[in-house]
Amino acid sequence: MTIDHFKHVIGLYAAAKGYKLTPFADKIMARCLEKCEGRCPCDVSRGFCPCGEHVAEVERDGHCHCNLFTK
Repeated sequence: MTIDHFKHVIGLYAAAKGYKLTPFADKIMARCLEKCEGRCPCDVSRGFCPCGEHVAEVERDGHCHCNLFTK
């Protein structure tokens, strides 16, 4: 998957969930693809991005742990 395609997909996902991407989103997504092979950039054991924990984190904290999504 290319970075442009990944950004597009993540942007569509964020819009569908009512989230916004943070100003750091480009760097986070690049790290996710280049260094983490598509897995969660803050903890690869969480699985592929977006990980399953991000919904609860956004609801609880207003953003996910890696700061990709925000309310």
